Amino acid sequence: MRSPILAPFVGLLALFASCAEPAAAQTVADQSASASPRQPDAAENPSLQRWPLIPGETRGDSPGPMMPGRIYSPSKAPVTCPSQQFEEFFHAFLNNGDLQVAYTAKPYVLKGPYYLQHNTEPGDPANPQWETVEIYTPIHGYQRYNERQTSYVSDSTRLLPGQQWTGVDAFGRSTDNPPTQLEIRQVSQAEYAMHTRDRMTTFSKRADCWYLRHDWTLDPFEGCQWPDQCRSMREYEGGFMDELD
Repeated sequence: MRSPILAPFVGLLALFASCAEPAAAQTVADQSASASPRQPDAAENPSLQRWPLIPGETRGDSPGPMMPGRIYSPSKAPVTCPSQQFEEFFHAFLNNGDLQVAYTAKPYVLKGPYYLQHNTEPGDPANPQWETVEIYTPIHGYQRYNERQTSYVSDSTRLLPGQQWTGVDAFGRSTDNPPTQLEIRQVSQAEYAMHTRDRMTTFSKRADCWYLRHDWTLDPFEGCQWPDQCRSMREYEGGFMDELD
């Protein structure tokens, strides 16, 4: 079983690798001249599936079904800064896919353990500890702000552009998203840092709004004694590095 501490590193590796997945081939059976073509059903085409609308949702060109607690309501006008006050901005940013696109700096700096990109052993002193790259695609995290509970919660999937997280399902009931450990720290008048157990993300103030500028994934092997302790930690994590090969 994969350790929950290391789970976020799978996403980090995907960003480092930047590998495009090949599209799956689709085979179409020949249709008889006398038979009418069979229409795809909802199980074959997710865009045909339907789910209850809630107030404020416009289905439009929604990319298929969404997890409970979300609506599809893309911005019809240029996205504007939700607030010059950081905490208000941050709450809106967590819950809105369009804001995450607009206010992630391009590029932002991604920093993570060197071994994730280079497939080396964690803790090996022959290699650098960290790798830093510039990313030009928006960051979409798994934290949300629950206004009803005035607390931060975890989400199971990322928000896509046009999606908003409300924390309320189609029947008006609150979703049961679990609480998450998240702390905001003011670094300066123009910079704030979001701390979780595994990451530190910083936002900087520009003339028009706040922007996500830096995302640092922490190293669970930091400080381990090479080689025995580092290797034993890797074995304890259930072959995590082997899963990434």
